[in-house]
Amino acid sequence: MDSHAPLGPLLAGSSPPARALEALVRKAALSPAPAVVVGEGGCGKSAVAAALHRLGPRAQGPLVATSLAALAPTLIEAELFGHEEGAFTGAGRARLGRFRQAHGGTLVLEDLDHLPLELQGKLLRVLQEGEVEPVGAERPVKVDVRVVATSARDLRASVAAGMLRSDLYWRVAVLEIALPPLRARSEDIVPLAEALIASAGSRRTLAPQAAERLVAHPWPGNVRELENAIQRVLALGGDEGRPIEAAELDFLAAEVAGRAEELAQRALALGITADALEDALITAALREQRGNIAAAARQVGLSRRALEYRIARRKDGATER
Repeated sequence: MDSHAPLGPLLAGSSPPARALEALVRKAALSPAPAVVVGEGGCGKSAVAAALHRLGPRAQGPLVATSLAALAPTLIEAELFGHEEGAFTGAGRARLGRFRQAHGGTLVLEDLDHLPLELQGKLLRVLQEGEVEPVGAERPVKVDVRVVATSARDLRASVAAGMLRSDLYWRVAVLEIALPPLRARSEDIVPLAEALIASAGSRRTLAPQAAERLVAHPWPGNVRELENAIQRVLALGGDEGRPIEAAELDFLAAEVAGRAEELAQRALALGITADALEDALITAALREQRGNIAAAARQVGLSRRALEYRIARRKDGATER
């Protein structure tokens, strides 16, 4: 265990959100308590889960991850808790299951919101009693596992909708780590890109215009999309001594144009006016940037002065009404 080890290239950055996240991850890594990592798709939830394991006292034990969304509901019980030979049709031999595979280490349950209701009570018992019941077994088996769950959804909303048991939520979310989207920490984009380039073993650097292009992109796929873009540029690039130029990132503009057209069609179908769409965009940017007008302006593609004008106009309009 190295409590001072880097969190990894996918979690690089020095913005206030990045520093707060690093401090929380390092502190949470030392705890044996269950944890939940939430955030939009591609924010780095798996990277955080791996860091919690690597920086904690269980680092020498196994790190086992399974995506509940990728499993058929009928297979989840046997996958997690294991089964005995002949427990059901097709069970030709016994299977340990993910919990016993992770004994002495960490089990990452990705997409916790996809766990069927009928199995949530069984997971709750594992968390409370420290034992699993393999399918077809006569007695439970003790396990020593730290559980880290992840979700792209608001788990409290899942509880309110009746999709997740409240007692399971409160048991697994002893520690909750919320990851901000990449667009809410634009100052981290270039350091993240540089860390990803270095981790790929490349000596290439970012030309100033390329760095600006990266910062201007909205990154709907978050860190995963940035990683994909860097890998694409490095794969298609040639000379290791040549900086990455803005032209090598032209494909990002084409992707944004396609998404913008898709969103415009959806807005028209819903009857959303241009004024309402602008208001919602500005409100969302200000919320994500924690009221930082300069950062919100960059995010929506305006100058600070232009954004301040629009904010004032909205306030004047509200006063008149």
